[in-house]
This record gives sequence, structure tokens and C-alpha cells, in this order.
Amino acid sequence: MVDTRMIQAGQVQLQCFEHGQGPETLVLVHGYQMSGRIWKLTQEALDPARYRTIAISNRGAGDSDRGASEADYTVESFARDLFHAMNALGLEDATLVGHSMGGATVARFALDHPELPKAVVLLNSTPLLGRPLADGWEGQLRSQFAQGQAPRLSFDHLTSTLPEDFVAALGADVARNPLERMIAGRRSMSQLRLREQLHRLPMPVLVVGGDLDTTVGVDNILADYLALPAQQRSLHIYHGVGHSPNVQLPADLAALLAAFVGRVATATGQARR
Repeated sequence: MVDTRMIQAGQVQLQCFEHGQGPETLVLVHGYQMSGRIWKLTQEALDPARYRTIAISNRGAGDSDRGASEADYTVESFARDLFHAMNALGLEDATLVGHSMGGATVARFALDHPELPKAVVLLNSTPLLGRPLADGWEGQLRSQFAQGQAPRLSFDHLTSTLPEDFVAALGADVARNPLERMIAGRRSMSQLRLREQLHRLPMPVLVVGGDLDTTVGVDNILADYLALPAQQRSLHIYHGVGHSPNVQLPADLAALLAAFVGRVATATGQARR
């Protein structure tokens, strides 16, 4: 069972979803519109006796505190909140897993604090070199909010196969996103210049993607992978999978994460029995 609680992370309170009490810890970071709730299916697929997983809702997501400024909702601010959250939780030697915009958040964190993560996983990460925004995107987004057209959850054809309570709860989180988060998040992702810094990461990094991911594009996933140190990088591309393997294939992703964490533990001489 996934438990929920609030923690004080610096100046903000953040919602956390926790599962398991195992010796290996994974910290899970969600993407642009989502909340930490998106990780529920993957968390439940990991053996609670072997893995402790903590999915954090960034500020503005789920029940976490909201800010009034767009500066509260950037990759940099999320990475700072993550640092405070890990301190508050007393986490050391954890593997960081970031999905979509969360990939940029954990990459920024790892660059700022290379001594802290045991390993990093970039799951369908937003392009770490950024990319241009469409003309008129901000005005269109403001207009949608002004007309009461809140963001809506969409997993395309997958929704009918997912647990109804999971879809309803995550959809409710998405629907109450503040406008500031939606605008600042897009702008922050477009301005990313992290790819050129990835060669500095000293820890093992697993890059995961789906070959049907039209949100990010396999070309960007591979470009980020190739920018990592050759001796530290691993790659896994799912066939017939889109932007959210943590929803589409939670059991398969859990097995992949478990195998990666095990390899890292063995390679660093920290395998636990």
C-alpha cells in the first residue's frame, strides 16, 4: 500500500507517496502536468521488502504548496526543493528517477550535488538541450484558463485499462494545476541547456524511453544518452511504448529499475543481502 504524508522541504510543504521499507531507496520525480501520484503503479510493482520508494509532488502539484510566482515552477526551483526534501527525509545513497520534466529536475540536482545520488534514471526525459516553443503558446494557455478549460489527464487509449481510482485521483491533481506552473514549466523546459553538462556526471545513469514517444522524441532521448560519460551510461528503449512507461508498463519498468539498482549496488561493492 502506498502511504501519503506531507514533509517540510525548506520553505514549502510537499506531498510524498511512500511504499516499502527495503534497504534500497528510490526517489521518484514526476513531470510537467502530473503529481507524485503518477508513480503509484510502479511503486506497487516493486518488492516492498527490498525497495523503499518515495514519490514527491513538486510545488503546485497535488497537495503540495503553491507559489504565486512563475519563478516557483522552474526546473531549478524543483531541484532545490528536491534537495530540501531529501534532507528532511534523511535520505542518503538513493537512486533518483525522473520522468519527463522530472528528468531535467534530477539531472539538475545531480549536476548541483554529484556526491549525493547513488545513481540516476532519466525516464522519457524532456530534451535536456531545450527546444523552441510554438508562437502564441502563452496567450493560448492563458485563454484556456480564463475560459475555465483546466488541463485534462490523457493517456490516450490506455485510460480504459488502468484502475479507475488511479485515473480519477491523478486526473483531479492535473485539473487543479495553477496557471503559473503551466506557463513557467514550459518556458523552463524550453530554456534547458543541461545536455552540454552531462559529461560531468560521475554516477551511473540509465536512460529509458519508448519508441512511440512523440512528446519527447527518440532522437532527443538518444542525444541525451550520448552526451553522458560512456563508462557510466546505460540505455533501454521500449518497443511500442509511448511517453509514460511508468503508467503503460509499470511492472516491466519496476523490473528494469530493480535490475539497474542491483547492478549499481554490485559495481560499487554495496550489494545488500
